[in-house]
Order: sequence, then structure tokens, then C-alpha cells
Amino acid sequence: MLRRLESSFFTLALLLFTNVSLADSLRVGIPTLGQIPFFWLDEAGEYQGIYPDTLRLVAADLHRSLVFVPLSQARLRRHFEMGEIDIEMGVKNNIEDRPELKRVSIFTRPFNVVNEVIIYRPELSFPVFILNDLAGQHVATVRGNTVPDNLIREDFTNEWQIAQRVHRGWNNIGLMKEEVALYYQRKHNLNYETSLPYASNAVSFRVNIQEKEIVNNMNASILRLEKAGVLEQLVCKYLCGPTILNVQKQTN
Repeated sequence: MLRRLESSFFTLALLLFTNVSLADSLRVGIPTLGQIPFFWLDEAGEYQGIYPDTLRLVAADLHRSLVFVPLSQARLRRHFEMGEIDIEMGVKNNIEDRPELKRVSIFTRPFNVVNEVIIYRPELSFPVFILNDLAGQHVATVRGNTVPDNLIREDFTNEWQIAQRVHRGWNNIGLMKEEVALYYQRKHNLNYETSLPYASNAVSFRVNIQEKEIVNNMNASILRLEKAGVLEQLVCKYLCGPTILNVQKQTN
């Protein structure tokens, strides 16, 4: 059923794509499972979040339109290899990829840094917030994520479950991304503390080699937005509150 839905989404996106100027549109692969505040599909059917908003600003500088194509992560990568996807958002440049994917991938300069943090019950304390301090303790993690062998992991489907469990005291400690932890904490008034980052990863846009001519302009746009403070404001839009009403207007 999921594959049929993905196929339908992809076909619809391609149909929409053919009705827009082929020269102006960029096909953006986006995982069907969203991750707030990085990206998600809202009730109006529009993609929201740090990654789509950043890419929209960059695309405006390039005078290119975007077509978001929802796919599972595995199918997204396969379509990228086949040249049917032009951009993937929020990818670590040091990621281990299949040779077939590496051959068609070019990375832009980083546009954001994703921090990994420990969330914990307020009554707990640790001398130093590094994973070695948690040796032998039960830690809530997202299934499939890599964690040190000295932890006793308890796997859950997503970071929302981890945030809820630590808030309710069902788990004392959880591992998750800092932006996600802060978003859930402030949006839903959850009761937990957040450590300093124990790991950080710069993320970029992965661009298909068939669109290699846009990479330099994307890099220039990202650098301009970074120097103007717009990228920082954009993150704060989702984590600090509605501090900017129109990001695009401030860049003009």
C-alpha cells in the first residue's frame, strides 16, 4: 500500500512538474515521514520547516521553482541515482553512500548544523554530558540510530515518543536532536532538561550532478543568507517563536 501511495505521489509530482517550466523547476525529494522542525507536511498540504524554508530562499535567488516529491528514504535515494530527483535536503557531507549515489552527488556548503543531545529528568544530574557518563544506564533511542555499545538502549519509533516518555518519567534519559528536543519542549511545555551537544553534524543540500551548474550559485546564496543572519533567524522562527514574519522580505 505504501509503495502504491509513493508511486502515486511521484507520478502526480511529475505531472505537476511537466506543467511548470522544465527549465525553471527543481525536483526536491522529501522523506514521507516528516521530522519537525526540519520538515513536515502541514494540514494545507504545504511543506514547512527549516529545510524547505531555507531551500525556498536559495531557489528564489536562483530564480528556480521547486516541486517537492514525497518518497520513502530508500526510494528517494534510488530516484536520485536515476536522475529523477535534483535535490535532497539536510544531508551530512560525510555520510557513507552507495558508490552509485556518490557518482551523481554534489554537496553544497553547509547551511545548518544538527546537534545530538541528551534529554533527562530535571532531578537528575551528570558531571559531564558525554555518553560515557551514561554507561550501563537505560537510554531511550530511535530505532536504527547508532549509539555506543556501553548503553542499554530502549528503542522507540520516533523522537516524539522519547520526548513524551522522559517528560512523563517513563524514561529518565533519551538521545535526540537538539532542535527537535527544543521544539517539542517549547511547543508542548514538556518537562525535561537538555544537555550540551555531544555530537554535531553539518548538513548540506545534495545536488544531482545533472544540475551541477547551480551549485556555485547555491553556495553564494547560502553564504549571503548566513552573513545576513537570515539562516539563524529561520531556525529561531521554529525554536524561539515567530520572531520573523517574512524572512524573504528581510533579504531583499
